[in-house]
Amino acid sequence: MKENKVLRLDESSAEAFCRLRMELFAELGEILENQDVSELKEATERYYRSHINKDLIGWGIFQEGSLAAAGSLCLFFRLPYAENLSGQEGYILNIYTSPLFRRQGYANAILDEIIAFAKDNQIKRLWLNSSEQGEELYGRRGFAKKENEMEWFNNGSTNGKQDRKQDWHEKK
Repeated sequence: MKENKVLRLDESSAEAFCRLRMELFAELGEILENQDVSELKEATERYYRSHINKDLIGWGIFQEGSLAAAGSLCLFFRLPYAENLSGQEGYILNIYTSPLFRRQGYANAILDEIIAFAKDNQIKRLWLNSSEQGEELYGRRGFAKKENEMEWFNNGSTNGKQDRKQDWHEKK
């Protein structure tokens, strides 16, 4: 395994990818320190193994025999529109570098690979949700901030309101 080089991930990287993703969730406060995440880990690994190099493309950098940084691209099709007649798009997620290996350009290198993949495969639109730390990285690569998206989670309630999300009416 080559170290310090961006590699295309495959099924053999499932556990390492999942470990890094749980580290990201913990850092973002999406999981708590003592929270049981066994179901999340199992579901993530199952998804990863069944989708990797099909509609989920992953890249990573190994350091000291461990996955130090990773990023992935979910591919999908939507109805064509004027700027994207093929309808193929890619959602970038989980570009993350373990704290021990930051400030070495790993996120930049992974993002460059994702963009090159998109260009080589005629993917017209890439989009993502960014942390504050990532905004500069994405902005330098030409990503534009958009503030017109909303989301809804099916939590079993009749109106879809979320305890963890602020109601959009309150933002006005």
